[in-house]
Amino acid sequence: MLKLKKQTSKKMNKSLSFEDKLEKLKEVVEDLEDGEIPLKESTSRYQESLDLINQCHEELNDAELKIEKIMKKDGQIVTESFD
Repeated sequence: MLKLKKQTSKKMNKSLSFEDKLEKLKEVVEDLEDGEIPLKESTSRYQESLDLINQCHEELNDAELKIEKIMKKDGQIVTESFD
């Protein structure tokens, strides 16, 4: 049952926008910092936060690749550091 809940939560989170994922991540962190939720729920929320972080990281990587493809110089794709 817990496995099904995790998979459903992952699917729901994937359909969220990047900004909504960040907001949800903030909420999870605040809940965990409050320390008012039971241990079992805390571990579940912690896993949810890791999933959200990974999804946001993937989206940022995808955006970076798109930007690199868009950047052109003399008809050639040029990749530059974002530093």
